[in-house]
Amino acid sequence: MDSLTQAVLGATVGEAVAGPRIGRRAALWGAVAGTLPDLDILTYPFLDTAGQLLVHRGVTHGLAFGLVGGAVLGWAGWRLSRWRAERTGRDPGTPGLWIALWILALVTHPLLDVFTIYGTQLLAPFSTHPFAVGSVFIIDPLVTISLAVALGVALWAGARALARRAALVGLVAAVAYLALGVGMQAHARETVDVALADRGIAAQRVLVVAGPLSSFAWRGVAEADGQIHPFALHVFDPSWDVRFAAPLPVAGLPPDLAASRTGETLAWFSRGWLARVPEADGLVVADTRFGRLGLGADAPWVFRWRIDPAPPYAFSQLPSEVAFEEGELLRVVRNAYRLTRSVRDD
Repeated sequence: MDSLTQAVLGATVGEAVAGPRIGRRAALWGAVAGTLPDLDILTYPFLDTAGQLLVHRGVTHGLAFGLVGGAVLGWAGWRLSRWRAERTGRDPGTPGLWIALWILALVTHPLLDVFTIYGTQLLAPFSTHPFAVGSVFIIDPLVTISLAVALGVALWAGARALARRAALVGLVAAVAYLALGVGMQAHARETVDVALADRGIAAQRVLVVAGPLSSFAWRGVAEADGQIHPFALHVFDPSWDVRFAAPLPVAGLPPDLAASRTGETLAWFSRGWLARVPEADGLVVADTRFGRLGLGADAPWVFRWRIDPAPPYAFSQLPSEVAFEEGELLRVVRNAYRLTRSVRDD
């Protein structure tokens, strides 16, 4: 998820683990640990596009990194705390406390990322398999706010037992919302299956993911007969209200290109949800799992790549800007937080 949410999650975990013992330092170092895995993007200037796709949410998001790195950094944090305690007289905590803080703050980062659709390599460096549930959007204010409120109370409480109770309440609330999202995703999938059957679309596979800003609005793609059918719905919509966009052809790459590093990387990253995008110049493909940067049929896809036609088939991501027309962003927000069924206005 976004860096702010991950920092707040790490700080809240830190408070739950060590707040009553070492006070606000627990939140500070928890926030640092919660942000650390996303620093893999600092390698981007030294990598090509394929390397960037493979590195992000890779080794630094593996459970092994959280366990080993957390133990090392936790021990170092305790040594630093003990050194400062000799001068300040503050409680330095224990090695076990610091190690637990760092491990849990590091591990909860990729575990939260798994609920998005991007893909997280939990078993790195032993496997590059990307785990992705898709039940929460990359930015979801309800997750962030539930954690931030609890963190605020914990910071106000300081080194008291209330700090841990407040942090635990926030973590439980966030987990409950994520669990609710998984349930709503299953319900949305059932609705989409009925909608596809009603339209006579015999889908070979279907993907339903959380839409912008909340787990109440959903979107996704269905593959049938060499075409990808994008769709969108609200969790309370009936099957006949599922909105389908014009289908796109599946990006059937030439054999040489499909067997190249470019083809294999794009197939791995997109899990096969690549579609050809009409462009004036060259071969352009899009990862349809992420939808468009706007509501219009011509809005650009979030992830698009132009592929060189000749070996080694180098590819580059095309820049995109959010393309909301007047009033569309308000419609997105209103739909994201609508809690009852209503007549659609789009």
